[in-house]
Amino acid sequence: MKKDTITPFLDKVKAKPLNDKELAQSAIELAQIILTNSRGQMKLSERYQAWKMNRMMDDAPGKALTLAMADQVFRPATHVRSANQFRYLVDEYGVPSYLPLHEQILMRIGATVSALAPDIVMPAVTAKMRSESDTVILPSEDDQLKPHLLKRRKTETRMNINQLGEAILGEEEAAHRLQQVIERLESPDCEYISVKISAIFSQINLVSYDHTLTEIKERLRTLYRTAIQHSFVRQDGSKSPKFVNLDMEEYRDLHLTCDAFKQVLMEEEFMNMRGGIVLQAYLPDSFEVQKDLTDWATQRVSQGGSGVKIRIVKGANLAMESVEASIHDWPQAPYYTKLDVDANFKRMVHYGCIPAHAEVVNLGV
Repeated sequence: MKKDTITPFLDKVKAKPLNDKELAQSAIELAQIILTNSRGQMKLSERYQAWKMNRMMDDAPGKALTLAMADQVFRPATHVRSANQFRYLVDEYGVPSYLPLHEQILMRIGATVSALAPDIVMPAVTAKMRSESDTVILPSEDDQLKPHLLKRRKTETRMNINQLGEAILGEEEAAHRLQQVIERLESPDCEYISVKISAIFSQINLVSYDHTLTEIKERLRTLYRTAIQHSFVRQDGSKSPKFVNLDMEEYRDLHLTCDAFKQVLMEEEFMNMRGGIVLQAYLPDSFEVQKDLTDWATQRVSQGGSGVKIRIVKGANLAMESVEASIHDWPQAPYYTKLDVDANFKRMVHYGCIPAHAEVVNLGV
């Protein structure tokens, strides 16, 4: 940041007590300062990427094609099959208008030539798609991931690693995913990792709640023990425990995840471990769950245990929840309007910022 514009603003805000209206206006001004400074530091490549992303948001068929390609074109085992799907999607949705003209021409040529030379075209398409996402999705291979983590470590930037992957279809795959998370926790480069219960246990069955809970708790113990046994060494030489954050996906996993989280962290072995969990503000249930977790954390701290962390997010699985609800003719689990989601998000943040609550639950927003 070339010019410090935030410090004068903060000095002005601290100069006198503000009423609610003035606080709201100050929040808007601060957001404007942060955005202006952020845009001023954008590289040309970042501006180009943002320009394309903005255009994609206004191009419904183009956005649908992009998502369909990411979901369908790179799964087949052969380039011939990938090329067939690639051509089908381009015929179905058309070449996206959000792309610059030269990329539209290349996509049309690629779709045509893929019928003749799939072994040449499809690796090029895959490389292009990966390059488009490499600013937000890192490769998991150590030779590419470790240098990035080292670079961030030198700048004292904490990295929350989330091992991306598809839905777990069996226990063999779940065991493999669990082992991947364990190995990442054991790595000296990893300080903070997020994991969903659905990624480490494939047989989640709410009808058999107690059995499912027992299985999930056993796998959580394995992760927590690994985190305790492997400290993270900061740049200044100090050590800190590794952090495991329980992520959230489907509504069905909400109470199951919270029960496993609370019960395992109340065991004597883990009383001093500072665990984390995510709550989605687009679920009406989340505020009551937050209050329950805060009461539990207060009790845990009073018994000599550590506080915990709750990360509050808006929620990213609305489309999936809507489809699930429509298939079963249920009301959807999340709120129906963004206004309700935003209101619940603010309600949860306000609740978490009450001093007595903040003493036992750290917020991530």
